[in-house]
Amino acid sequence: MTYEESFSAEPKYIEPEVKEARFDKSTVNLLKVDRDKLASSVAAYVANSGKDGTNGSDLDTARRLLGFALHLSPRNRDAVIANFQFKKGLPRKKIQPEYSPVTLAEVLQSRAKFLIKNGGDLNVSLAGYMLFVAVQVDSTNETAIYELEMYRKDIGPVNWSSLVGEGPKDKGSE
Repeated sequence: MTYEESFSAEPKYIEPEVKEARFDKSTVNLLKVDRDKLASSVAAYVANSGKDGTNGSDLDTARRLLGFALHLSPRNRDAVIANFQFKKGLPRKKIQPEYSPVTLAEVLQSRAKFLIKNGGDLNVSLAGYMLFVAVQVDSTNETAIYELEMYRKDIGPVNWSSLVGEGPKDKGSE
């Protein structure tokens, strides 16, 4: 590796692999309209976040959150557009969110609790992603933090590679 190559490697957004939407199914205990609202709100959070997207960690978080949104509602307009803008490195257009970040985290946390109570592999798996996203969106939501830690203890870590594919390798990604 030459001197120039070592400094020219800028972090790049890697599009999430969404071949088949994992949670856009009737077996998930969330109505399609609710999945679509959540997908729009998560996409709005990502698009509106003040992060410039030049940090590899920020891009990985955007990839995870947009992948989550696309698995909830693969044809969601806001999620598809935000994903395209990140992929092409375009400036992101602000999106009017359905929920504020604090409210979104509360909604995700309460829905996750509901899904865990209903049981079933798909519901429990979705609940783990929802708790993770809730903590990402509002890291002051102590209930979501607690629920995520209990999820990790009881069920295991949230496996993002199974949802968005292999991405950049970083420490502590789970």
